[in-house]
Amino acid sequence: MTPLFQADDLVVRYGRITALDQLSLTVHKGERIALLGANGSGKSTLLRVLDALVFPESGTLQFAGAAVTAARFEGREFTYAFRKRVGLVFQNPDVQLFNPTVFDELAFGPLQLRWPTGQIRERVEEVLATMHLGHLRDRSPHQLSGGEKKRVAIASVLVLDPEVLLLDEPTSALDPKSHRQIVDLLTSWSGGEKTVITATHDLGNLEEISDRCFVFEKGKIVKVASALEVLHDVPLLQRVNLVSAHKHTHAPGQAGAHSHLHGS
Repeated sequence: MTPLFQADDLVVRYGRITALDQLSLTVHKGERIALLGANGSGKSTLLRVLDALVFPESGTLQFAGAAVTAARFEGREFTYAFRKRVGLVFQNPDVQLFNPTVFDELAFGPLQLRWPTGQIRERVEEVLATMHLGHLRDRSPHQLSGGEKKRVAIASVLVLDPEVLLLDEPTSALDPKSHRQIVDLLTSWSGGEKTVITATHDLGNLEEISDRCFVFEKGKIVKVASALEVLHDVPLLQRVNLVSAHKHTHAPGQAGAHSHLHGS
């Protein structure tokens, strides 16, 4: 079966900084992939490469068997087909949200694709309900809480019903309720309904949101395994700064100091 994404020896540099260092990976249709790594390890850059917002200086990327290159995106037909199938949700929703109301935010993508007005209204209302955003439809996105902004950003991509979702730290800096809502959404896509690639350093819900994990270190993938296997590889998690060990002292009269692992 042709992989959905096939990347070989990708190199991306920002000045003197190497963000991706001869990185290779394969993602099949319907997989839920977690990209794990500390800040600066290359996760966000890879998502931008997979979304064709950044093109590598060397190496190759294919999507559904077709080469993804800057030259291909000069053609309207290829660009339209790719953007309809692949959607990216940025880590910072303020980068993504710019319309006057939540409704307008969700309608923007379909409008660019020239959907019929009736279809746009129906689809936007459907996604507003799914994402529990109906009561915010007339609010400005920039007046919302962090969790609400995240849900609007995700909804603005979901409204197009893309085949592939690329999510950059979707649960970071959220309150517990918003965090759970996003995790439940990611969990709902198990079973191959969508291909979901999530960059995260949150290990708490890893088994719920992923089928396979790619562990990043300095622009390279250093391990590919199930969530359970990765979570049990404590030396690796410590080495790539996903967990830390420190001494912890219990209340007086209890056991003395000993080591605990904590997420970074």
